[in-house]
Amino acid sequence: MPNRLPVTRLLLRSLFFLLFVLAPVLDIFRLDLSRGNFIIFGSDWTLNLLPSAGQDATSVTTNLLLRLALPVLCTLVLLIVLVWRYGRIYCGWLCPHFSMVELLDQKMQHWLGRRSVWEKPSHAARRGAHLVIALWIFASAFLWAVSLLSYLWPPLDIWRQLWQLQPQPYVLIFLLVATTLFALEFTLARHWFCRYGCAVGIFQSLIWSISPKALVIHFQRQRGRECRDCQACDQACPMRLPARARKQRKITCTQCGQCVSACRDVQRNNPAGPLLHWQAGEAPVSAQIPVRSKE
Repeated sequence: MPNRLPVTRLLLRSLFFLLFVLAPVLDIFRLDLSRGNFIIFGSDWTLNLLPSAGQDATSVTTNLLLRLALPVLCTLVLLIVLVWRYGRIYCGWLCPHFSMVELLDQKMQHWLGRRSVWEKPSHAARRGAHLVIALWIFASAFLWAVSLLSYLWPPLDIWRQLWQLQPQPYVLIFLLVATTLFALEFTLARHWFCRYGCAVGIFQSLIWSISPKALVIHFQRQRGRECRDCQACDQACPMRLPARARKQRKITCTQCGQCVSACRDVQRNNPAGPLLHWQAGEAPVSAQIPVRSKE
């Protein structure tokens, strides 16, 4: 079953993942615990609340408003506006964790014949598959552990210690614990974490679910007999959602468009075109004709 990613989405995900890894190294954004403040674009970012001779209640309030409340409020408003219209677009198009989820899905499908340890295989495992998958998961978990620590401690110091194989005890302990936890999550629960454990994802889902004009994958149920024996769209969904179901059953949709691409591939010789397409707002229930399908 074809499962190609749109070029634009693949490019955006790759660039954002690269930014995620390099942002602390380039001092674009990180919380430096050794200094006790954030670093944004190479400059220290603080609230300037330290006692000083010229600081009064007005200056303290102004600093809190301009350097904390205003940036947080503007960011929150922007996120709500985007999510109200596009749903979990950050998850499907940018999120580095979701990029890892889909990468491991592809590797496990290729080597093991299934996208997770909880699914039945579609074909026999390849020779050495378990070792290859274990190496992929360990490498992914270690990269995430190092990247996470880089957001909290000077990254060049961390990489120097690793390069010299002389990590400090705190670095070694953090990397061992974080790598173990990430490896378990990537192996057993990466999809469940995205659906039920990610606060950013849940926030987007809640906003999108109440938006009447949000972008939704619409299924032409009046043509449902044309795909009654086809499961391509459901199999393509990285979140394991029923693509042909109503919006309420797929509020964790990441707007990745995999199901639409799969339907387009299956129906490429159908003059009527695919049965799944993007739509602003869900069609009324009266306009949807129930059909038999293996959802």
